[in-house]
Amino acid sequence: MISGRIDEDWQAIVPLAVRHQAHTETIDFLVDTGFTRFLALSPAWVRKLGLSVVDIQRGMTADGRVGYFDTVDICVLWHDQPRVFRAQVLDEPLIGTRLLRSHQLTVRWEVGAMFQLHRLLE
Repeated sequence: MISGRIDEDWQAIVPLAVRHQAHTETIDFLVDTGFTRFLALSPAWVRKLGLSVVDIQRGMTADGRVGYFDTVDICVLWHDQPRVFRAQVLDEPLIGTRLLRSHQLTVRWEVGAMFQLHRLLE
């Protein structure tokens, strides 16, 4: 189970530990059901963690435009297990629907409310 909260902007936020080399940072990720990839990380976090661009992915923005996005590999503690994901470099840290597959998220939309992300049996 992973816990999150509804922030003052009514967004579902999940703090995740991100590891790079011997360094670990906790980053607040926005749950974005319109983002169909695994994760996104902001350029500021890419610089702070010292990550290198490993690839460029073609994608479509929310307004329907096609673009090309730098990607980085990040190690995230997901359900207490370190997992490496290819993350797009976007404006803010996001959790996308590919990472949410086989999970249940039930949220009470009130500022300050806590929620849990449960992994379903496959």
